Amino acid sequence: MQQELIVILIVCLVGYRIIRRVRSQFQWIELRPRRLGFRIALFAAIGVLFMAEGGMSAVGLVSDALGILIGAALGIVGASMTAFERRGGELHYRGNAWIGGVVTALFVGRLVYRIYFALASSTGGDWNSADFFAAGSSWTSGLALIMFAYYVVYYALLLKQRGQATVRAR
Repeated sequence: MQQELIVILIVCLVGYRIIRRVRSQFQWIELRPRRLGFRIALFAAIGVLFMAEGGMSAVGLVSDALGILIGAALGIVGASMTAFERRGGELHYRGNAWIGGVVTALFVGRLVYRIYFALASSTGGDWNSADFFAAGSSWTSGLALIMFAYYVVYYALLLKQRGQATVRAR
């Protein structure tokens, strides 16, 4: 019972963050360098954990490398398509909703796949959280690394662009 409660809480937290992420793709966000720096470190650390999860199999290494390359490319394109605006002396940005939407859809798709796989692989109908965390194959970590690499590169480029960004007046 306690394991199921923990999984439900994690799913609710992740769902809340996904909803916030989708909403933020259509809003102007204040550019705060310390917050972006924290996010870069957090996404990089979680990305390293996902790389370790992928294992040392050939499929895992290839999927991880492809995930990082695709995520970095999306981050570069996304940063180049980001709009900046100055509001009350503070710099705000709004990312490209299409690129952010694709990255979010990949993450949600991977999460749904893992939940489905965990439920399908549970023995005798007894599902537990160990099935969820052990579910999937080595290529799915590459899908998650797309998101982590995207945000690391995207936020790093936003920090670099903040001084030289073309800002439109509000």
